Amino acid sequence: MSLGPNPASLTLLENLAQFPLRSKVRFLGWQAYHSASSTLIVTHTTMYQSPPSSSSSLSSSLPRKTKTATVDIAIVVEQIPTGELQIGEWVNVLGYITDMQADGATVCIQGIQIWSAGGIDLGKYERQLQEKENVDRRSLDTLPTAVNI
Repeated sequence: MSLGPNPASLTLLENLAQFPLRSKVRFLGWQAYHSASSTLIVTHTTMYQSPPSSSSSLSSSLPRKTKTATVDIAIVVEQIPTGELQIGEWVNVLGYITDMQADGATVCIQGIQIWSAGGIDLGKYERQLQEKENVDRRSLDTLPTAVNI
C-alpha cells in the first residue's frame, strides 16, 4: 500500500545512466537554458575523485567525462523564477528519467521541479554524495540473499 509518491534518488549527474527508465531522481548541474523548446541542458563534470585504494587502477586518476542531462521543463517553466534560468546557474533538478543514449553520456529527464543550488561548495557536495552512495552500495552488498530449498 503506497501512501504517496516514491522518493527521489539523490545522485550525481554522472550516475544517472545507472538508473532504469522512469526512475525518480534528484541531481545537481550547471545549466544552459533553451527557451524555445522549454529544455534545460544540464552538465556536470565531477571534480571529486575517490581516494585511491589497494585495488584501484591508474584510471581513477584520469579526468572524468562530462555527462549531460536534457531536462524537459515545459510543465513547470512558468513556476520557475526567471533568475534561475540564467545560463551558468547551478540548479537542483527533480524529475523522471525518460530516455538515455546507449553510452549513457546523455540522459533525458521530465523535470517536475527546478530550483537554484545557491552558493554551493561543489567539492564538498560531491564528496558527501559519493560517500553516501558508497555506504548505500556497501549496505546492499551485506544484505543476506534468499536461498531456495
